[in-house]
Amino acid sequence: MPPWEFTQLVLGLYIPWTLIPHVIVTMGLAKQTGFIPNYHQMLTILWPMNAFMQGILLLVVWTHAMIGLHFWLRLYPIYHRVKYVALAAAIAWPVLALWGFVEGARRLALAKDVKVKVSQDQWDWVFVLTDQARAFFFSIVIFSLLVILGRYLAGRFSRGVSISYPGGLSVKAQPGASLLEISRMHGVPLASVCGGRARCSTCRVKVIEGLDTLPEPSPAETTVLKRIGVSEDVRLACQIRPASNLQVQPLVAVKSQNGRQTHIQDAYYWGVEQDVVIMFVDLRNFTSMTEAQLAYDVVFLLNQYLDRVSAVIRAEGGHVDKFIGDGIMAIFGMQTGPETGARQALNACRRIEKVMQALNDEKGPQFRDAIRLGVGLHLGQAILGRIGAAGSDGSRGGLTALGDVVNTASRLETENKSHGSFLVVSKAVVDAAGATAPEDSLCEISVRGKEKPLEIFALQQMDGLLLPGEAGTEIPV
Repeated sequence: MPPWEFTQLVLGLYIPWTLIPHVIVTMGLAKQTGFIPNYHQMLTILWPMNAFMQGILLLVVWTHAMIGLHFWLRLYPIYHRVKYVALAAAIAWPVLALWGFVEGARRLALAKDVKVKVSQDQWDWVFVLTDQARAFFFSIVIFSLLVILGRYLAGRFSRGVSISYPGGLSVKAQPGASLLEISRMHGVPLASVCGGRARCSTCRVKVIEGLDTLPEPSPAETTVLKRIGVSEDVRLACQIRPASNLQVQPLVAVKSQNGRQTHIQDAYYWGVEQDVVIMFVDLRNFTSMTEAQLAYDVVFLLNQYLDRVSAVIRAEGGHVDKFIGDGIMAIFGMQTGPETGARQALNACRRIEKVMQALNDEKGPQFRDAIRLGVGLHLGQAILGRIGAAGSDGSRGGLTALGDVVNTASRLETENKSHGSFLVVSKAVVDAAGATAPEDSLCEISVRGKEKPLEIFALQQMDGLLLPGEAGTEIPV
């Protein structure tokens, strides 16, 4: 269980301990004796002996709620733009509430205008009922823990079900737990942004064997699966409870810090499918530029170009997949999502253009032709995996992307030749980033193997492309 879920659970279990006496005083006394629990009466009762515990109750309830609210709202892009303002409000709100509570109670205590009309017998009744209510609630909690312990002990001596993951990993579990819970109990990493509440779809898995043994998706699971448009063999791990053996393939990358085996600490060992932005960068006319040049000058120029461009890619949050001669392949959005990845890739293109200009200023007279770079960007679903990671020694190969999106991005980079452009970017990338590009740079190309033409923007310079909220700002190299 992630720390934030554990914290929220503990806070939730603590709330009744302090809330029970408050409810009994405000509602129980009113029903039993006709006591009217108005705000002045409650402030007088709480101040000063019970004010500390009431403040703790407020902070615990508020923190419990804010944790849940944060992990729900972080699924929406608009939240990331206002999260610091929301954090300030989340801190200020309880502080101001406690300030008002303390100031009001202190003034009432000094004025001594309010008399609490509760007899000692009535207080004794409150204390007895509070103890009984607390005992009842926590006996349910203890009973639940005993049931969990009993199921665990029973599972140690029964056959259970087998869950198989990629890489030859198989675990045993008892029916009843969800696949997400089973995976966590055995240290197998599965993403779960929403905490297993069927909201985010990040725990989705592809069921390779045993799909027919699972019950039909619940309405909540069906809603999420329809929203992301997946095939029938994809299910949410937080919603399925295996009763028979299953073989599954996780589809969203996540890392675990406490995996017991090397290869389950890295989900890319298995291979995951997700939407990413692929970038290809190529040094134009490199062969003709370097003809009759000294080997030292050629290697120096090539290293300057590769070092600076790869540094820009990493600085903008991209992953340098590989160097292909005088070309570079990079991946954006693996950890941040395609929208953020698209913005990062476009920002990287701006800085790569600055690198090209700097290289031309520094290249020296021996290179008479201008240095020209070509960049291609495309967004789509890719298979991300560590090629060469298989093997009993647990070694890790290099992380790479596979799929049609890679081939298309490479094709877009070569389109710079026919358009005489610096960047050819698919409309999908521009739309995902929320950017605007010159309309006269929009065109369509035919891509081999695809029936529909692909809409692209061919940009001579990056000046005409603007991201949301920008107005032609300078980008540092």
